[in-house]
Amino acid sequence: MPSIRRASIAAGIAAGMLGLTASPAAAAQNRTLTLEASDPLAAKALQMCYDAHKIGPLDPYTTIDCKISYAPTAYRTGPGPEHPVGDRVFNYASTTVTHTLAWSDTVTSSDSFEVSSSVKSAIWGAAEVAVTAKYTKTWTRSSTVSQTDSLPVPACNVGWFGRAAEMGTATGDLRLDFTSDTKIRSGTKKRYRHVVIKNSTFSAPTGKNDSLIARSVAMTAEQRTACAS
Repeated sequence: MPSIRRASIAAGIAAGMLGLTASPAAAAQNRTLTLEASDPLAAKALQMCYDAHKIGPLDPYTTIDCKISYAPTAYRTGPGPEHPVGDRVFNYASTTVTHTLAWSDTVTSSDSFEVSSSVKSAIWGAAEVAVTAKYTKTWTRSSTVSQTDSLPVPACNVGWFGRAAEMGTATGDLRLDFTSDTKIRSGTKKRYRHVVIKNSTFSAPTGKNDSLIARSVAMTAEQRTACAS
């Protein structure tokens, strides 16, 4: 009888441990929702995380908080789209004329999400820390360059500068870690402790290796009437 009793007790303990492991509440604490950056639900989750962090630490009756982190898996640099900078210059003379042209240009960052400016600041902060640490690159969300350059413009042509700023683009996963189970997706009772947003892309000017190109095009027939013969 004593040996049977011990066996029954051991079986009961094992069953209790199994029940604890399979507890829905415990499973929910580790439940992760994985989304693509293009999924509209990703923007909703980011807003919820930002709101939780903004309110949570300040309100003593609110225990939920949320942390945003970024894990970049790839980083590349390349020229951004070329765009005109400064004024256009008309050369009505019969020979090429070199003009001194002052210009200023501001290039800003871009990302994968349609979210508020406050949320963008939060996710950009996480992205900048991670990319700088992993790739030893320095980003700036906005870069302004002002300078003066010589622009040769052929006879009866309109000239301008085209600029292509070098951009650094990172791709990776944004991770949202809530301190409490949170309902992210409507129409379901499931709650999530973690959200992973895959293929999150951030692009920002590097402030290096920018390209400045002198462009010109022949004047229209109406404009050429003022040109020297």
